Amino acid sequence: LRADCRCPFMAPKRGRRACDVETSSAGQSCSGGVRRDGAYHPARRRLPLLALHSGKRPRRDGGAALWQPSSRAPATPLDPRLGERDPHELLRRFLAPVEAKVFLRSCWASMAVATHGPPSRMRPLIRDFMHDLSIPALLEETPSERVHAWVRRPQAAATDDGGPAPLESVTVDAEAALGLARAGAALYFRAPEELENLLVPGLCRALGLAFAGRYPGDGRPRGEIETFIAGRGHVTGWHTDFQHNFSIQLRGSKVWRFKRGPVLHNLRALTPHYNSRSAYEQQMKLHLLSDPSSPDFRPPEAFFEDAEEVTLTAGAVLYHPAGIWHQVECNSDDSVSINVSLSAATWAELVGDGLRQLLWASPALRAPIVGVAGGLARTRAAVEAMLADVRRRAAMLTAEDLLPPAMLEEPGLPSRVNVATSRLGSALLLRPGDRFSFSRLAVMVELPLGHSQADDGTTFASSQSEASDDGEAADHGSSGDAGQSSRDDRGAVGAGPQRIYALHVNFGNEEVASWLRVRVTTPWPLVSAMTWLQNRHLACRRAEEDAAAALSGVRASDGLGAFTARELLAAAKSQRSITGGGHMPAGSGGARAAVQWARVARLLRVFCHCGYLHKLPSKARGARANGHSRL
Repeated sequence: LRADCRCPFMAPKRGRRACDVETSSAGQSCSGGVRRDGAYHPARRRLPLLALHSGKRPRRDGGAALWQPSSRAPATPLDPRLGERDPHELLRRFLAPVEAKVFLRSCWASMAVATHGPPSRMRPLIRDFMHDLSIPALLEETPSERVHAWVRRPQAAATDDGGPAPLESVTVDAEAALGLARAGAALYFRAPEELENLLVPGLCRALGLAFAGRYPGDGRPRGEIETFIAGRGHVTGWHTDFQHNFSIQLRGSKVWRFKRGPVLHNLRALTPHYNSRSAYEQQMKLHLLSDPSSPDFRPPEAFFEDAEEVTLTAGAVLYHPAGIWHQVECNSDDSVSINVSLSAATWAELVGDGLRQLLWASPALRAPIVGVAGGLARTRAAVEAMLADVRRRAAMLTAEDLLPPAMLEEPGLPSRVNVATSRLGSALLLRPGDRFSFSRLAVMVELPLGHSQADDGTTFASSQSEASDDGEAADHGSSGDAGQSSRDDRGAVGAGPQRIYALHVNFGNEEVASWLRVRVTTPWPLVSAMTWLQNRHLACRRAEEDAAAALSGVRASDGLGAFTARELLAAAKSQRSITGGGHMPAGSGGARAAVQWARVARLLRVFCHCGYLHKLPSKARGARANGHSRL
């Protein structure tokens, strides 16, 4: 619904792009926000525009104001390839002369930041990724199926306050869009994917978004880049966005005007210049839910009279957060800009998905709602009983369940792990007497990828024959140790027969998409340990559900299915040798035991790091090491 960034009235849904629509210029009026005495309702909590004085730190003054850094950005090239090589340097160049630490601590999500620099610093971006701003070339390469164009009908009447006639949005193919652009229409479409694949993940990483910068399941970055081409007089009316945006002026100039927004961390935008009842209702129900400083869909014109403004020319970069009111006017004959839109995951999404997954474990809560018509009292009584079960399950959810260490890894979540060689969780000190429990949000699935059989008919896969189709979208990260096949000094076996599993953590959403999915390759000597873990996990879940059904209560202090490393070690020792790989090396009994413990300890570290297991605190206070060295 706006010219410079993705449509703000629709949240991006996994598997599809948010609609890209733009409508009229500002000038529409609204009586909302005016009290009976004619005064506008003052804001209780609003988002301020960044005020940067001559120093290096932002200054917050009372009232609306626009401050900009007193110095300009250097001529250091803004090279998108830094998004892959050095994301933190990319962010530094985006923000210069503002320090990145100051921006993240004092400006992100709360203030707009405008920095100016020489046009020459945009040369790598324009030359190597934006086809030297050739409109035909950009339209040919855009991933957008349809291009949005804005035209003004010659017969259209001016607005009531004397402003220009509103623009009308049409969606056309690339060829028609080129003709409309030559006739003076403004265009809006996605930038080349190569640029998007560098800047969006790079900025997400530099901003510390970690898992929140990607969609669950397919791991797509939560953002995109739009190209906006316009001529003098094009105006995008007052609105707010739900994304965080970095707008880069490549050619020409535009005037941006800002006012504080009504909601902190808004879920949807406010787009009063878009005449759609469905959009209005969706935006307003979430706006009113969010404790806004003003309940109005659009403040009156008087509210915007003292709006502060900044003119962006070629070489300028503007950060504007979600929720801030802004209006954009093109004041040059040929303006080209791009907008990097980021929409990080929220804590409500993460926790909500985890809670729904826990509720799916209840047969009563999984049951379809039938036979409730006409039985209000009986149905409410049943719901009250279910709500008690919901509260019990919610109380069991822990931060460890939601945030295993792997969720916070950079540059990306681990997607493939070879237990035989992995160093994930290597800092975790383990002893045979240590106790562990299962995560309530983790599920281990054995993948049917074998190509040969053991003596007992069991199918297994080899390290040389791993299938690529894991039943979910392509991997978007790696632990860095997946492809190794070597034997280290602790007895790890990386070659020979293996089993492959998929670990899923937190998938309680409509698409059943996992926030963390790791493909785990396990050497044959640990297959019995894996089988023991899976059987133990299922048995503990079943026992917990039986106890809940019997209303006997469930102790959650020890987590789900507590066991010791010694028990897992005993299960691993029951694995018989297989010719061709996985056999125990020759040597004394003590050496063989050390090798087996090293394998089990590595398995435990990997699963604690990736969220399948939690290491429980020791019951004995002040207990000393029991003679086992750290492995």
